[in-house]
Amino acid sequence: MVRPGGVVCAAAISRFASMLDGLLTGAIDEPAFAEIVKADLDHGVHRNPTRRPEWFTTAYFHRPEELRAEILAAGLDVVALVGLEGPLWLLPDLSRRWADPRAREELLVLIRTVEAEPSFLGVSAHLLAVGRRPQ
Repeated sequence: MVRPGGVVCAAAISRFASMLDGLLTGAIDEPAFAEIVKADLDHGVHRNPTRRPEWFTTAYFHRPEELRAEILAAGLDVVALVGLEGPLWLLPDLSRRWADPRAREELLVLIRTVEAEPSFLGVSAHLLAVGRRPQ
């Protein structure tokens, strides 16, 4: 139990992470991976029967609204729900851009603009919810 006014942070993997990663890496072209993605999208339970480490492990992948509902169901107020990476993780040249201070600042401006946009949260591979117990 968290004390009144206390803060709880919860991280989750986006329901759409494996689909986006598969599109980016080409793994979606492999029938076994495509089946994993279909299950992820259908019900959020990610299972990797192939045990290929690059295809992750058993986990539950959240929709942003599910994570929000879990925070509320725990009796907490939602202080923030953000996408941790936003769309930047999809950039094939992120390292190059990040190394350039001017380009990095431009990327940060973009991310700050969309990090809490409800219609955009699923593009981020990871979500972060911050809840606070009412006083």
